Amino acid sequence: MSIIIKKYLSAICTCLLLIIGLQSCGSTGPKPINYGKDQCVYCKMTITDARFGTQLLTKKGRTYNFDDLSCMIAFAKEGNVKKEEIENLYIPDYTKDKKLYPASELFFLKSEGLKSPMRGDIAAFKDQADLKKVKDELGGVELSWEEIWK
Repeated sequence: MSIIIKKYLSAICTCLLLIIGLQSCGSTGPKPINYGKDQCVYCKMTITDARFGTQLLTKKGRTYNFDDLSCMIAFAKEGNVKKEEIENLYIPDYTKDKKLYPASELFFLKSEGLKSPMRGDIAAFKDQADLKKVKDELGGVELSWEEIWK
């Protein structure tokens, strides 16, 4: 091969590696949790219940999965990840699909009737009307995101 072709291929490869690297660094939003296979980084249990699986995302793009909101809060409060390194905390809507939403966009219900994996017994809801329906059925108390962190 000629020197020009080698330099051209080398430049293309370098550009491709740079693009791939930048995409992985700039990833935002939650990553899918592989239910039945992924482990909670806090309690080491397999994450099986999509109504309660949560995720912490760092500003560098690293994700930590949890089987219960209580595990995620304990992990964060213990300083395993510095508060300023946290990009967002994601929680599923209890009544809908497995999609994860930013915690700040959700309404919360604490009820012993929820029976979450680690017995934190807190569920999140995208719509307050859905929370009211579950609360009427199971009882419990509505909580703000700030109250959960106390």
